Amino acid sequence: MREHRTGFGVFLLGTGMGLITNLVTGDPERWPPVLQPVAANAPLIGGVLLAAVAGRAAWDFWRNGIARPEWTGDNPYPGLVAYTEERAGVFFGRRTEVQELVTRVRQARTAAGRFVPVVGPSGSGKSSLVLAGLLPAFRGGTELRVARTFSPGGSAVGELAEVLGADIADDARAAATASRAGDSSPRPRVALDALKALRAGERGLLLVIDQLEEAVTLCVEEDRHSFLALLEAMLEWDPRLRIVATVRSDTVGAFQHGPGRDLFRQPLMVNVLGAREIREIVQEPARLTATAFDDGLIDEIVRDAGGGDALPLLSYLLSDLYRSAARDRRITWREYEAGGGVSGAITRQAQAAVGELGPDALEFCLNTLLRFVTIGPGGATRQPVRGSSLNDRQRRVVQAFVDARLLISDREGDREGDNEGDEVIYYIAHEALLRQWQPLSDHIVLHEENLRRLTELVPMARAWLRSGRQPDYLITGARLEDARSWAGDGHGLPAELRDFLAESQRNQAGEMDRRADQVAERALAQLRISPATGIALALAAYTELAPTTLAARVLEVALADGLVRVLDHGSPVLSLAFDESGWLAAGSEDGTVRRWSRTGERTVYTGLTEPVTAVAFDEDGGFAAAAMDGTIVTWDLDGNKAGALRIADWGVARLVRGGDGRWILGAADGSVRLVDSELRATTVIHAGHSPVYAVAATTDGGAVAGFGDGAVLVWDGRGAEIRQLCGHDDAVFAVAAGHDGDVAAGDRSGRILIWNAAGKVVFETERPGRAVNSLAYGGDGSLACGFVDGTVLVWASDRQPAHVLVGHTAPVEAVAFAPDGRLASGSRDRTVRIWDLGGCLINTTSIEIGPAGNNPAPVHTGRPIEATAPDGRYALAGFDGTISFMDANRSLHYAFHTGYGPVTSLAFTPEGRLAVGHPGVVRIWPYETPPEELLAVAARQPREPLTSQQREDALKGWSRDGGTAS
Repeated sequence: MREHRTGFGVFLLGTGMGLITNLVTGDPERWPPVLQPVAANAPLIGGVLLAAVAGRAAWDFWRNGIARPEWTGDNPYPGLVAYTEERAGVFFGRRTEVQELVTRVRQARTAAGRFVPVVGPSGSGKSSLVLAGLLPAFRGGTELRVARTFSPGGSAVGELAEVLGADIADDARAAATASRAGDSSPRPRVALDALKALRAGERGLLLVIDQLEEAVTLCVEEDRHSFLALLEAMLEWDPRLRIVATVRSDTVGAFQHGPGRDLFRQPLMVNVLGAREIREIVQEPARLTATAFDDGLIDEIVRDAGGGDALPLLSYLLSDLYRSAARDRRITWREYEAGGGVSGAITRQAQAAVGELGPDALEFCLNTLLRFVTIGPGGATRQPVRGSSLNDRQRRVVQAFVDARLLISDREGDREGDNEGDEVIYYIAHEALLRQWQPLSDHIVLHEENLRRLTELVPMARAWLRSGRQPDYLITGARLEDARSWAGDGHGLPAELRDFLAESQRNQAGEMDRRADQVAERALAQLRISPATGIALALAAYTELAPTTLAARVLEVALADGLVRVLDHGSPVLSLAFDESGWLAAGSEDGTVRRWSRTGERTVYTGLTEPVTAVAFDEDGGFAAAAMDGTIVTWDLDGNKAGALRIADWGVARLVRGGDGRWILGAADGSVRLVDSELRATTVIHAGHSPVYAVAATTDGGAVAGFGDGAVLVWDGRGAEIRQLCGHDDAVFAVAAGHDGDVAAGDRSGRILIWNAAGKVVFETERPGRAVNSLAYGGDGSLACGFVDGTVLVWASDRQPAHVLVGHTAPVEAVAFAPDGRLASGSRDRTVRIWDLGGCLINTTSIEIGPAGNNPAPVHTGRPIEATAPDGRYALAGFDGTISFMDANRSLHYAFHTGYGPVTSLAFTPEGRLAVGHPGVVRIWPYETPPEELLAVAARQPREPLTSQQREDALKGWSRDGGTAS
């Protein structure tokens, strides 16, 4: 609601005049005697009251009226530039708006009321209204001192600081912080002191902000919010401050949210001029300069001056016509038509400027003018360009348009009140040029996306420069990658933006390197706690952050064993099986069966109440499970329970799928059975007295079983016993059948034997005291063995040791190969580990594998073991299995735990790889694996993805105290 002071004096005068009128027109004979003198002197009293009213009106007119300065200049029409205070003498057409604006400034009392936003579309004359209409009303008076007019430019707070002559950055930040928190504005001490100094004893101070929309189009959001919050605080704390700001109407929405939004609730709207006002603009300046128009020409000009750009186009045309008028100061029809009328004046001048630069100059001119364009909420708008950012050819273009009065130049020092400044700033004289000259308008549309990018990035670059190039102002991540992709080689970009993007890239590279190393250290620590998380972190550090040396080394360590996934079962794992598509089933001690897809999706099956000692898949994707109480349950492909069978009260040790589609069962009562796929028909092919601990299916449809008395029996596909394999003196806990007829068996004493198809022992090894719990053949002929000590050994098809896999913390009860070569190991530690042996980067030699009795016990002194590489690197191993790597200066690079127990020896190979000796095992670790090989290994299997919380934790500055994970 608009503010007005109550006219109490006028009210009294009006009341008195009404009273006198009643007295004069009434019957004085009926008045009381005391009022008889009033009746006699009524004309005199009325005259005095009328004189008082006239006096008050004259006072108000003198006080609120604006004396028009005498015009002594030459051309009274400013062209595309706004009317300034110096042109107040020829500023016409806005008498009503000027009076309203002056009144609001004088009579405002509240903080919000003392801020007057003058709002209108581009070309409506907002700046002229304020500069040539408002300012002369206060200039030279004593009620308000007028400060230097300013525009926000690329730094609104910085420009205000220049006007106030004080460093107000802290005040602005404090005001913005309070505004965001919803608190009252804190006292802006520095700004208030500066306002007091500017006021210099006057009753008030007027700040004028021209083109406030630049706070939206040229400033970053943080600067705009700080600026508006500070203005609001200054108005609240200094009641003698007035602020008037011109604002383009298409940007007002940006000011109605965030700090300062209450200041824009009472705008003064600048509307389109009517025909009478346009006639004043044309005719009155001509009258003051004794300039005449041909008959009817003013009427034609008024009719022609229509559309949103009427005022700037009209002013440009009139300026051009005045300049070309003859000495008799007469503007003719011929000159008007030659100039193209109101709408054609700018086009004619722009084409003339291009013509001066040569026949092929148009494209280069348009590209140069794009430097002066930015994209705001309402479309294309202008922005200043420093002369120092232009090359010689661009300067020639700019000068041609300056000569055509389509661009204007200013010196930065002049704008700041410093005549010594020598930096030239160029501007488009008016945005009408962007819309009225069709080639430029079309060029803007064609390059609108590029202009939008520049509008986003250039203010950031300028804010970075103003901050003293602080890294916090740079961009990173997806925003930087997007900007670099758009910018290409940077050719044609402003120098400040090229520097900004280049420094952002350098900063990100350094920051990404630092983060990659931090996450890599985090990965090393996680490898012992949660291997899957450690592997995912190592891969993220190398591929998502930066392939630093440390990230590469840690990824090598993480991938070295070929471990690709660790599945948490929740209960001790007793049995494993893969189907043909790579799905994995695991039976556990709690009576449940869990099934995982290749990507880690898990399904839990129930129906058994005792530990599940065996699981096996059929050819259709269904599977069966056997429990210790003699119960067997089958499920179909969709997970529906298909059948069940109970074999007396004797527990089932193992169950496998036979080659003919029947199930092979081994029981604790010493029996071996063949059961049809529907669990209906059962055939006993062996009835003994020693419990069956292991069964396996041969490739020809037969079966193999291991017994508690050390016997190993083989049956053909018809169920006939064909061979007994001898050599074990202890209970056989594991058997496996190879594709070439080989049979492997392992017993409780740790002895492993392999017989060929003829029944001859072809391989023998022993790990005394380490029971063999499980065996499995792979499709390539390799053999995996799970031991009671949590170790998994793998032999290649030539029966040479290939891998020693560690990580389980309890006995390994089951091992199984997938069709694609992956190996699964299940343990009583409640986990299933999936290994990609083809991607294993470690070379392993087991010096313990050989005839029993040839394995001397290693000796360890307890002191650290050292080794130096050919390139000067240094390794230090502790008894606990931790290895620390240092550079040639003995600065710690990284450290990790091998997981294989005490280190008994240490040496570097000539190629720089590290050979680490453990009790009975030598492992040669990878070094500088080629990136393509490293990533190929990493991509072989799907890995556990990091959760968002894990990513956040990894990037929170691991090892902030400077320590290194180990």
